[in-house]
Amino acid sequence: MNHKTIQILNSRKRLVHFLSLIAMAFILIMPYVFLGSGVYLPVSDNMDSNLAWWKMLKESGSIWKDWNHEVPGMIIQSPRFTYPSGLNLEALLYYFFPILPAYMINKLLIFGIGFGSFYFWLRLQSHERIPFLVQIGFSLLWASLAFYIHRGISIAALPALVGIFQLFLSSSGNWKYLIGLIAYAFYSKLVLAGFYFWIGLLLWVTWKCIVTRKIFGLAIFGLFILMGTWLVLEYQLIRGLFLNPNFESHRIDFSYDFGIWVNQWPWEFFLSGDQNGVYYSPLYLFIIVCLLIWAKISNPFYQKGLRFFLMFLSLSILLAILSSSGLLAVLGKWIPVLASFNLLRFEYWIPFLLFASLFFLWRSKAFAGFRVLLPLLLLMNIFVYQYEWRYWINDYFPLLSQKVLSYQEYYSEKEFGELKEFIGEDVSSKRFLHFNIPPAVSAYNGLISLDGYLQVYDRKHKMEVFEVIQDELAKDNSLRRHFYNWGNKCYFQNAQFPDDYFMYKWREEDVLIEPDYDYVYLKEVLKADYILSALPVSSSNFKLLKVFEGTHSAWRIHLYELDR
Repeated sequence: MNHKTIQILNSRKRLVHFLSLIAMAFILIMPYVFLGSGVYLPVSDNMDSNLAWWKMLKESGSIWKDWNHEVPGMIIQSPRFTYPSGLNLEALLYYFFPILPAYMINKLLIFGIGFGSFYFWLRLQSHERIPFLVQIGFSLLWASLAFYIHRGISIAALPALVGIFQLFLSSSGNWKYLIGLIAYAFYSKLVLAGFYFWIGLLLWVTWKCIVTRKIFGLAIFGLFILMGTWLVLEYQLIRGLFLNPNFESHRIDFSYDFGIWVNQWPWEFFLSGDQNGVYYSPLYLFIIVCLLIWAKISNPFYQKGLRFFLMFLSLSILLAILSSSGLLAVLGKWIPVLASFNLLRFEYWIPFLLFASLFFLWRSKAFAGFRVLLPLLLLMNIFVYQYEWRYWINDYFPLLSQKVLSYQEYYSEKEFGELKEFIGEDVSSKRFLHFNIPPAVSAYNGLISLDGYLQVYDRKHKMEVFEVIQDELAKDNSLRRHFYNWGNKCYFQNAQFPDDYFMYKWREEDVLIEPDYDYVYLKEVLKADYILSALPVSSSNFKLLKVFEGTHSAWRIHLYELDR
């Protein structure tokens, strides 16, 4: 085969590579293109928080304000450092584009970078040639997983991060790869995932130095560059949280010895992932187990696959032990400001380790059946595990009983516009609290909320809300712990419908009995004006003014005014 023929074939492969990526990207965003604001989006840790945060930051002109600039909206107002960093690609997207298009573009970028990341890692795994279909197929499989969008590329680009340090530790890397580390830091999230990846890389580099008795200077320097870039990008959080004597974080009360963080089994970490990390099918694990049984243990690729399998299995067992032993809160006992350090987030390594195991084990069998299984796995990733597609399909083929909300239904902009018009011109100075309606909905629509969902905020406000609701929390100890020992949701909870902020208008529920609050403190100290309730409330402390609802709203919004 002459040189010209090889060039033509390579050009065709690159074209196939490009067209495959474009086709999959278009399929991924089709729900946004055809449904617009009617697209279905996850609520938890998404519409109930992050999207509202970016809307508040954008509309108040606060995306790039200084660390102590007060951002109005949730919990009345909170300093800029309590929100996601503005020195991040995600922030640029929300600055330049409307909220929903920015969200869609963010999803596209994660898909594209995830593809390139796994493709880069695959190319480093052997001197032997990997079939082109396999390179493209595995990269598409990884990129099409349901990544939690607000961690940016933290998990999607982990294969590239591992690949760069693999080069550093094999003495094949050079200084240009440091630019890749800086780019990774600029789009990923230190607190949400990056720190846990950095610790893993640190352990890997340290182990390699000890075993080989060599100092891998570029790898060590790369660790410093990566963490240094993150620290610069998160300077506002560091300044406000650690170097600010006037701020006491609500997180000093954190404890991971209750609720969803305790008594987890190992398989809960690897069976199907996590919607706040990566969500995937148990079928991948089933394929791995079949390959472990089927393939020959003497095959070197089998041994590599087995090694990765044992790594994610061991990590899962370790995390399960931590979950059941009460050790998760140990850092908080030593250093109160680190009380919320969640060791369980090391689970975000597991999807990559699982897919690395799948790749090597499958390679040990020369990728038998890959042409048949690849399309099926891709279809499953997109149409079953991507939230937007799953519930769009369910509109036409109702196999799932759960009714979920669209972006339009959740934020109900039309109904909130009517509500603001009803209250009048001084609505911007009024303070609202919520019964079983997420405060994010009000904050998104420009109202000042006494409650809110934030990762960091002033403990003083938390304790003021606690003063109001403590008698109601006393009726349900788990609800009290949820508020006091976690407290990211600084909500006006009630024991009748505890932590139920999915009280949509199609649900048939009883009238809410007036919560046992300190209404005098609520009015005189917190200066509350109105209550927005998803349900009618039987009360002697406030009166109903009007109910707002519409065809494209998920809520029946009862507007109550507190008696003065």
